[in-house]
Amino acid sequence: MRKSIALIVTVVTAAVFVIAFAVPAFAAGQEEAVPGVTDDEIFIGSTQALSGPVASIGRPMAEGMQAVFAHVNNEGGVHGRKIRIEIADDQFDPTSTTTLARRLVERDGVFAMVGSLGSPNVLAIMDYLNDNGVPFVYQGAGATELAVPPKEYVFPFQPNYLLEGNLMVQYMVEELGHERLGIVYRDADDGQNAYDSMMETIELYDNAEIVEAVSVETDATDFSTAIGRMQAADVDGIMTVVFAPQTQQLLEQAYEFGVDATILLSYANADQTIIDGVGADIMDNVRTTAWVLADFEDPEFEPWKWYADYVGEDGAVPNAFGVAGMVAAELFTEAVRRAGRDLTREALVDALESMDGWNGYLALDVTYRAYDPTDNTSRLGKQSMYVMGVQDKQWYPVSDWIEYREP
Repeated sequence: MRKSIALIVTVVTAAVFVIAFAVPAFAAGQEEAVPGVTDDEIFIGSTQALSGPVASIGRPMAEGMQAVFAHVNNEGGVHGRKIRIEIADDQFDPTSTTTLARRLVERDGVFAMVGSLGSPNVLAIMDYLNDNGVPFVYQGAGATELAVPPKEYVFPFQPNYLLEGNLMVQYMVEELGHERLGIVYRDADDGQNAYDSMMETIELYDNAEIVEAVSVETDATDFSTAIGRMQAADVDGIMTVVFAPQTQQLLEQAYEFGVDATILLSYANADQTIIDGVGADIMDNVRTTAWVLADFEDPEFEPWKWYADYVGEDGAVPNAFGVAGMVAAELFTEAVRRAGRDLTREALVDALESMDGWNGYLALDVTYRAYDPTDNTSRLGKQSMYVMGVQDKQWYPVSDWIEYREP
């Protein structure tokens, strides 16, 4: 049972919507009311897959946000205001995401949207929020369109697929010396973005080539054709952009077919559940990209204490998706702190744009620049990643930080 804390969370769905009477007030020193801001509260919203096909991602991500905001509120909030988040369950359905986001903004009057999940979902509401001047801070998604071209009120942080595809090729060629690469990617925008980036980046090298690429349906369970084509092309490395549960299915079938090429997974798979789901024996030649660097074995690490306190379980630590939620909350909290007591949406944007290599506990190397529609780096947020392999049945780093290289 969870401990009683100062965080208030209302979970809503598209079918049942709970009205929160959070009436904007005049913040100190302001002439006009700011939506979601009162003298003692900042009211924000988020959409998450708390149920449905990817609830195993959405629920821990929501929990991670809640844990950080609970800690912040128990410490007195930010500039005397506590943060209240209302989480809407969109079940990973972009149509529901759109409906719920509009309700959170237009009916409930949230100050900002924070930490929403899923590329198709956040892309469905990105322009709406930007056009209405509602800050959209951190998305649990890697869609390139979030950052390129930049949007004034949209602040992605997770590495996008343009960046990840670039770094995956760098690692395979420069770190492992692979020369014949293959790609298995989802037949969706995220997979296509990564594929395009890989094909562009491989042009940097004279000693390597992409010899095979296979797109797979987002609900596919049989990967025998893709695996067969990789083997027929004699690849020594396979870069993949698929997510659970397809990841486990692909790895199990590759093992059964005797694939010995290095398999490099997208960072959405940098979680212990992937190893536990297939067994460590299958993971000998598997790597994954990653961007959160923290010691999960250190019980004294401050964010783990916040999380354990929130869930009411000594020694509990979040999984990778929970960490993503914690990063979203940490990023938003720092921006509010920088914005000062006279909090407005514009002040929040200015505060985010002031971050230049900022490091929190979990949010590392955060960089934004002043909004410039011609500068595709002004909203990237994160521009480096590293790679992990499996040792003693757990993920561990096998590379240094890898920086984006312009093709």
